[in-house]
Order: sequence, then C-alpha cells, then structure tokens
Amino acid sequence: MIIHTLGPAETDSCEAASDYLRHQCDKGTLVLHDSFESVINHLDAFVGDFLLIPAAFKSSRRNIDWADVHYGCLEQLKLVDCFHAQLDPLVLVRRKDAAHAIAYTHPATAALLKKYLQNSDRSVEIRYTDSKYLAYQNYRLNHAQLVVTNKKIISLGEQETIEKTYAVDMVWCVYKILKRSR
Repeated sequence: MIIHTLGPAETDSCEAASDYLRHQCDKGTLVLHDSFESVINHLDAFVGDFLLIPAAFKSSRRNIDWADVHYGCLEQLKLVDCFHAQLDPLVLVRRKDAAHAIAYTHPATAALLKKYLQNSDRSVEIRYTDSKYLAYQNYRLNHAQLVVTNKKIISLGEQETIEKTYAVDMVWCVYKILKRSR
C-alpha cells in the first residue's frame, strides 16, 4: 500500500498516514508531498495508490477545499475509508518583540487566528502556508508576530508566549486513486 499525503514528517497528515498504515497492514510506503495540490494535479501518475487527506483541507495556493477535491475528482478518487484522530495540540504563539506585524497559518486553521484577532487589539497581515509546519518555519524566519501551529514542533524563546491552545479532533479520508475514464 502506497499512501500519498502532505509532508514533511512533522505534519499531522504524515502522522495520520503512519498510524493508518500501522492499523491496516503494518506494511506500506508513505510518499510525502510539499502540498496536496501536487498530488491532486498529478493523479494519473499515482493510479493504484492511495491519498490521505483531512476533511479540513483548504488550499493555500488555489481556492479549493476538501469538498472541491471530493466532488471534483469523483472519477479518479474512490473514498475507501474514513477515521478520526486527535491532532497534536494546536497553539497560537505570540512574539512580543516581533519585527513584523505578520501572522502565519495554514488556511484550515485561519478561523482560529481570525477569532483570536477579533478579540484583541492587534492588526496583522495574515499569510498562508501549505502546512502548519511551514507556518512555524516562516514565523521564525521572518520574526513574525503570530503563528498557529502544532505544539510539538515549537521551541519558545524568551519573548514568546502561547496565547491559546486548541484540542482538535480531525476526520481523515482515504481515497484509492483510479485511472481516469476517458
């Protein structure tokens, strides 16, 4: 069994796919991609393999989400399994000495950030990334003010605080990738 999903290894998608393989057959291969779009745009190259994608998927590159993938790829993706699993806790981290009034998030977690911003007096530019892992990397690299990411990957500095922690249960969808009917 070959499962395509979002990488790198620090992503919730990689963890969910690894858990799925352990429970299903204890054998298989994970193929990690930089974005879900890189799988969706090349389904013909992965016929016979599987795609694992969260129901909360939203693209940072195109105006698509899980429903668009589910219905838009109906001929090439057959839903074969669903499961739910707790994500690693999500955190909203704030840097007190930020160089830029920028917040990084994945589009799927943007609602958490926007709700936080509604209840604060902060005005920031929101930038989207392909994963929560990349959101954190960009936050660090650009010395940004806020980020929504996974708790397990953060390393807080002296000027950083966890403003909010979120416990999230996620639905995961497993699709068999089919040959396109012509």
